[in-house]
Amino acid sequence: MRIAILTIVAALAGLFAFSGCQLTQNGQTLPNAWYLENQIQYHPDGTEFQYQKEVDLLKKEQADRDLAKQGRYN
Repeated sequence: MRIAILTIVAALAGLFAFSGCQLTQNGQTLPNAWYLENQIQYHPDGTEFQYQKEVDLLKKEQADRDLAKQGRYN
């Protein structure tokens, strides 16, 4: 009987020791006991500004207009 109780206590202690909460250590996120249920987050590379291509296009068009204006009046 005593061995069974000690076995149960050891099993519970091991269960609590090996199942913990999610933590960050040295910049790395370590999984918790439910890591398979976590939602995956994907952040694509590139600028954070959503309309960077449009801004670049507008700047290029403005530069083309400025060049055309200079060519027209020189």
